[in-house]
Amino acid sequence: MKKFHKNLDFMSLFTAIVLIVVLLFWKTFLNIATTNVLLNGIIIGTTLFGIIICFVNMFKLLPEYKWLHAYFDGRADYGYSPALLKPVAFALQNRHYKITTSNLTELLDLVAIRMDDERENIRYITNTLIFLGLLGTFWGLILTVSGFAEILFNLNFDDPNVLQTMQYGIATPLSGMATAFTSSLLGLAGSLTVGFLGMQVQFAQNTIFQDLTDFMSKYIVKTPDETNAVIKLSETAPVSDDIYTKISAVYESFIDAGYEIKDLIRINGKTPAVVALGNHEQLFIGTVNLDNNVLDNIYKRLDLCFSDTLEGIKIKTKILCISGKNSGVSGNIIHFANVEQFKKYMAQHKNTALKTKSEKEDFAAYSEYIGMAIEYLFKPQID
Repeated sequence: MKKFHKNLDFMSLFTAIVLIVVLLFWKTFLNIATTNVLLNGIIIGTTLFGIIICFVNMFKLLPEYKWLHAYFDGRADYGYSPALLKPVAFALQNRHYKITTSNLTELLDLVAIRMDDERENIRYITNTLIFLGLLGTFWGLILTVSGFAEILFNLNFDDPNVLQTMQYGIATPLSGMATAFTSSLLGLAGSLTVGFLGMQVQFAQNTIFQDLTDFMSKYIVKTPDETNAVIKLSETAPVSDDIYTKISAVYESFIDAGYEIKDLIRINGKTPAVVALGNHEQLFIGTVNLDNNVLDNIYKRLDLCFSDTLEGIKIKTKILCISGKNSGVSGNIIHFANVEQFKKYMAQHKNTALKTKSEKEDFAAYSEYIGMAIEYLFKPQID
């Protein structure tokens, strides 16, 4: 939070310095401003509007920053739904920390685009101030050139009062020069002021983006590439295209439902299966084309293994099988007639998100225990 507030402090200090300089030299500033009331007034007003926009954008970032740290610190009472980081909040809520490397990159790119869009108004105001300064310069030059042209056109050197006429006539081109210089000065000063404040807003956004990247890399559970993992499993022993397609669908369905893939194994050394973990001591084994006798044997082995388990942990085991049979439930064994039924079931039984530090620690212990049990029971063929 200190790093974030440092940018706000710089903005406040810089704005205060500008205000003090204006107050100390208010007579000079007033003379400059009244040289061309219309144009210089527009420049000053645009500058004030830009300063306000910069502070508004900065204060809009403050709750985003608080939400980010509250969420990743495991506090569920942050009480705020972010706007700038809404894609992150939506992804975490629906994918439960299960974000692949490619999805993570896309998500960060989306946040970066939103941050860049937030700065567009500041960038536009800065460019507008430069434009107004240049407009005043050319306006003043036009007045200067036309003023001198009028003097020369109307000058009569036979008139004994020619010098007095030139003295009166030169006021118009001098006024044009004043317009050119003052508008340029105010335009550049305004763009410098708004540009500096906009830079501090960008620094604050970069702080949020860097913290977001660090947190996502640290806390998000990165799932392996399911295609490569399934390919490796199939390479240990050839499988038919039908089985390969179904086991890939099982893998993807677990990921989409927010479960952590623990292992890719082979049952009886032949049939591929996916081991997935939920965060409430849920263990799922998803497989294909196995009959009830084999599935019952698997369940009995798991039940025996987990009968004397970790203190305070009751492991809930389910075996899900795409078998081509009509959907049916036999104890903790569920058959699905096709891939679509399996996906529909997983969509209805999504995993819930871990929020507190205690939940994360419990899940880590349970996950380690499950890993050892699965290795002992099935001896997976791939890492």
